Amino acid sequence: MRTFIFDLDHTVIDSSHRQITLADGSLDLNNWIENCTKEKIMADKLLPLADVMRERIAQGQEVIICTARVMGEHDYQFLKDHGLFVPVILSRKMGNHKGDAQLKELALRMYARNNGRSWVRFSRNACIYDDNLNVLSRLASIGIAAYNATSINASLKAA
Repeated sequence: MRTFIFDLDHTVIDSSHRQITLADGSLDLNNWIENCTKEKIMADKLLPLADVMRERIAQGQEVIICTARVMGEHDYQFLKDHGLFVPVILSRKMGNHKGDAQLKELALRMYARNNGRSWVRFSRNACIYDDNLNVLSRLASIGIAAYNATSINASLKAA
């Protein structure tokens, strides 16, 4: 069975109204944390790949969320309200400041190991949809098929 891995922000969810970037292009984490209120999270919008994710869930495929977000109760509620909640959600723990690519690689390796799968077996049958080019490059380099969510969302919007 194929494993479909979805990032959240800029992949299936448009949360851009809550984000500010710093001069170096990185996320203003303090601003992000301040904007993780129920009202602002519930104002997030879905991107076209959310439909693809829901289709995979409905087909009984193995779907995993792998996000660099620190997940809170309102994030989980948003996923439930929009039919995107899945049993496996790999996310950043509060205080973890690893880069997104390293964070996601380690989380996926641990998931595979904890589920009795070798990395070769897991990665050969997995694909990830993510907007972060560093994440895509790193995971592709270790055997996971990596798809650029920004490009896919743009083509799905145009269709």
